[in-house]
Amino acid sequence: MISIHEVKGEQSVASIKAHNGGVWQVAWAHHRAVGNVSTLASCGEDGRVCVWRDVGGGKWDAAYTCPHVHEGGAVAIGWAPFEHGCILTSGGADGMVCVIVKPSSGQWDYTSFRAHSGGVTGVSWAPFLSSGTLIQPQVQLQNLTNNKRFVTGGCDGQLRIWTFSNQTMKWDTLAMLSEHSHNGVVAIRDVQWAGNCGLPFDYIASCADDKRVLIWRQEMPDKAWKHHKAYESDITPCRLSWSLAGTILAVSFEDQTIRLLKEDTSGEWKVTSKVSQ
Repeated sequence: MISIHEVKGEQSVASIKAHNGGVWQVAWAHHRAVGNVSTLASCGEDGRVCVWRDVGGGKWDAAYTCPHVHEGGAVAIGWAPFEHGCILTSGGADGMVCVIVKPSSGQWDYTSFRAHSGGVTGVSWAPFLSSGTLIQPQVQLQNLTNNKRFVTGGCDGQLRIWTFSNQTMKWDTLAMLSEHSHNGVVAIRDVQWAGNCGLPFDYIASCADDKRVLIWRQEMPDKAWKHHKAYESDITPCRLSWSLAGTILAVSFEDQTIRLLKEDTSGEWKVTSKVSQ
């Protein structure tokens, strides 16, 4: 069951019987990608990925259910930046990724491919603007036509960055990052790409069963990704979330605490605050 609440007063305004079993993740679509209608995606234990639209009066209708059913459960979902249009990506316990597209005039469609040898545990899209567009505007002109990128994390201990090829019309592996598994394979718990306003670098955060949070940094689109150990604990980190500007990282842990990390002037990531439930 999905329950939708008002921000003020936390009053429940709608409930959606979404999946046969547990709901693993939900994600709001940007209004500009879906015709200014409140739209929500969900994935669940039943392996389905669904898109729901607000039809008024506290009622939500199923706008689309992806025909591909993730065997073992649909674990992660993420919307592309609205500048790319209406695109939703899902990852499942079957190691498959589905890229679901709704053209501005046309029907929903999807493609699927194997992303990891184990299950997919996280998926996150790159921001629309490529790194370096503020200081080198020509980079923006070169990349805006082919900058559809997202990152996935898997039970195989790897992060994989995918890019869409206009030549083959397929998703290709752009980079593979495996530092979490340098002492043996450990499952990735979550992965999140930070927002970027045109600064000369990109950040990706990842956390895994090795109890580490890593920050991956790419100086420019044609440079290699380098990792930095942001935080290590005796508690396993579970989920990650960046602030809108991509400067603060929230990390939730198995002990139901949340720590906020921020980069200092020396380039080190420090815990600025801790929240306990």
